[in-house]
Amino acid sequence: MLLASLLLQFCEACTAARSPAEVSALVERVTASLGFERFAMAGYPLPHESLEAYFLLNGWSPGWFKVYVEKNYFFSDPIVNLVRRADRTIVWSEAIRGQALSSKGRKIMREAADFGLVDGVTVPIFSRCGLVGLFSLAGRQVSLSVAHRDLLRIIAICAHTRLQDLRGTNDKKMTDVMITPSESECLAWCVAGKTAKEIGSLMRRSERTVETHLANLQRKLDAGNRAQLIAEAFRRGLQR
Repeated sequence: MLLASLLLQFCEACTAARSPAEVSALVERVTASLGFERFAMAGYPLPHESLEAYFLLNGWSPGWFKVYVEKNYFFSDPIVNLVRRADRTIVWSEAIRGQALSSKGRKIMREAADFGLVDGVTVPIFSRCGLVGLFSLAGRQVSLSVAHRDLLRIIAICAHTRLQDLRGTNDKKMTDVMITPSESECLAWCVAGKTAKEIGSLMRRSERTVETHLANLQRKLDAGNRAQLIAEAFRRGLQR
């Protein structure tokens, strides 16, 4: 299945999900289709807070989840620390290659591998307030194209947004948004995975004009980036 079709199906189903369990099932299905065996999504706790209360999705093996929480590994986890500094999606094996990990960091990675989390991907989830969560997926071996990394970012934001809606903790109100026909067309092509340059060619507009339309859409939908824009468009019913 083409990535754009996979994304459309997921976002539509996720937006319509009526419970966290439904969101979890959708995430499990789409990530399994991409070759991942385990997944988890959590908010970002303060150092004195319990991580367990911040888990939104828990598709880790029960044994690893218990060890990770009981030993309070979150703030010593080398992947968490690398993602926080990099502000981007990272593949674990790529990120730690050549890194001088602490003894505790090496221990965490070894124990994760013992539970089948040999390699994986972690996606940071941002709001306008900064880093608000992490979405991690694991498998035996991970090799991701740029397109797949972008796909996972949008899946993470869409799932996180829906979970926040279901919990009643999303501070974004569902106000009516007026968008122009040109903005609507730009949005549709953006959802289809086209770049601003490609959209400009398709619409016979300059790349700069397309960038302006997309910037206006992000402002109107209170989205900090393109991934948030797509997730918010589905949430508000602007894309189906």
